[in-house]
Amino acid sequence: MEIVPGILVHNLKELKEALHKLSWAKKVHIDIMDGKFVHNKTIQAITLKKALPRMEMQIHLMAYKPHTYVNKFARLGAKELIIHAEATKKRAETLEMIRMSGMKAGIAFNPATKVDADAVKHADTALIMTVNPGHSGQMLMKAPLRKIAEIKKHNPIIIVGVDGGINSRTCGMARGADYAVATHAVTNAPDSRKAYKELMKKCNR
Repeated sequence: MEIVPGILVHNLKELKEALHKLSWAKKVHIDIMDGKFVHNKTIQAITLKKALPRMEMQIHLMAYKPHTYVNKFARLGAKELIIHAEATKKRAETLEMIRMSGMKAGIAFNPATKVDADAVKHADTALIMTVNPGHSGQMLMKAPLRKIAEIKKHNPIIIVGVDGGINSRTCGMARGADYAVATHAVTNAPDSRKAYKELMKKCNR
């Protein structure tokens, strides 16, 4: 299982600090929240443009009308854009739009949301939320982890990730997932690189 450091920040200063802490990372998972889909509001594309990461960017978009964001993040050089199943009824169309822009297309499911088989078949990646999105540091919910097998049944070649409450005590529960996002356990740790290495060992025993 791969561990992808997460970034949940609210302004340019916090973004620069997080990127400095994660300068060793090959890939980062960046949370983009519009303040409507979830109560919290984070940096937007315009802020990200001012401090573009050198590493690969996986954008986790928690916003309504996700199709309106596709070109913005494609122009910023993002490798992957993950949209939420709950944010649009035009899931397959938006996922195809993301693919056409040159990015990998991801679909995320909140803990209470059932898996949309059609969307999964149109996606390159799927993200299972094991917390209600909006804030870092929450406790992992076990029930959504059942979706790992269900998603892979609908699309055997899809890459499945888990996001929420991942740490050295919980990562073993996410077996079967290809990667896990770690914001509180890695990015917010005093020594993020050391925390990453320790978590990788725990998750891949």
